[in-house]
Amino acid sequence: MTKLRSVALAGAAALGALLVAPRAHAEACNPPRILLVMDASSSMLGQIPDGAGTTTKWKAVQSAVAAVFKAYPDAAQYGLMTFPGPSGQCSTGTVTVQIGPGTGSSIESTLTGMTIPSNNQTPAGQSLVAASKYAGITNPSNANYVIFMTDGWQYCSIANTTGAPTCATSADCTAMSVSPCPSCNSCQSSSTDPACSGKNADGCYCVRSWPIKGVEALKAAGVPTYVVGFGAETDVETLNKAAQAGGTALAGCNPNSSSPSCYLQATSPTELTNALASIVQAVVTEKCQGPCGIEGTRTCTAAGWDTCNAPSTQACQTACGAGTQTCTNGVLGPCEPGCPDAGTGGTAGSAGAAGSAGSAGAGAVGGGGGAAATGGTGALDAGIDAGGGTGKADDSGDDGGCGCRTTSTRSHGAWLLGLGALALLRLRRGRRS
Repeated sequence: MTKLRSVALAGAAALGALLVAPRAHAEACNPPRILLVMDASSSMLGQIPDGAGTTTKWKAVQSAVAAVFKAYPDAAQYGLMTFPGPSGQCSTGTVTVQIGPGTGSSIESTLTGMTIPSNNQTPAGQSLVAASKYAGITNPSNANYVIFMTDGWQYCSIANTTGAPTCATSADCTAMSVSPCPSCNSCQSSSTDPACSGKNADGCYCVRSWPIKGVEALKAAGVPTYVVGFGAETDVETLNKAAQAGGTALAGCNPNSSSPSCYLQATSPTELTNALASIVQAVVTEKCQGPCGIEGTRTCTAAGWDTCNAPSTQACQTACGAGTQTCTNGVLGPCEPGCPDAGTGGTAGSAGAAGSAGSAGAGAVGGGGGAAATGGTGALDAGIDAGGGTGKADDSGDDGGCGCRTTSTRSHGAWLLGLGALALLRLRRGRRS
């Protein structure tokens, strides 16, 4: 049975290998489209730990994006939007590199060449709404995605000649489909702006949820949004809810948590690189069947799907515990280590020699013939010649027994009398002869 099972497994594995054998031409695929919506507010010039030293968050963004393009240069078509827009301050972000194939180098050079002024603010919600209307990622024939990265809160401080600076213009409210337009101010508790003197320190909390509204607009356009927070000053609750609204929440997401639960939070350049790379990898790869039917992944490239990248081993289970199977030349080997062999049984002991049968007991001596009546010697002679056959039946010994018991009731005296008579008879015969 075990041999048949091994043959069946080998046959199935060989068939699986044939089914996934590389084709002469790569299978066509449509590379996904990814729009990077990146925060270019003034706070991105702040320092962040980088190994033994520090670097600016903006430099870290440049390095992370370059690393992703190096790892997945043709796996997707990339585009770039930064916010605020070219006019700075609170202007809505614009697409600076149109989405398309082979745009990695253009995006890298754009990020490197940007100069961030000190008054750039964070109109994240308005920019995400603008992205939802960008034709480059709204064609339903493509797989479209947005990666939204920010280091802070939704915030704009817009000068107001009649009072404290506001957080949004009427144009912003129109773009966000918000009515009535919020009237909270952008004053902070530590503000030295004379216009904030005697005013409530609203800090633009009235527009805090605008990034969520922007992500919802993208989702309505059929575009999932991945969210990445960078640094120590992100609006965690808003980003949690944005990731949930974007359809990309992490497992175990709690949108009401005050700690990162639904999105990827990076606190170092390395973590930022890993976060962006993990998102792109998830978008540009799919599961496939490698040799021996072992599951792997393949990546969409400009030339089509590449070869299925599957390991040569897979976990398995035996009656004795976990093991590993190895695929060799398209055939899946047995689960190793298998159960250990049982120990060899000891040699059976030799049977003891049969005991000697006991010697048959000697037959009891036949009872002596009865004494002859006077003158009746003939009867006595017959008794002698018959070998004591005249004894009673109950005088016989136990045949084959121990030879120690008789059932005769004759007394020893009678027996001796018989012997004496026999001796006398022999004496008489001797005289006659």
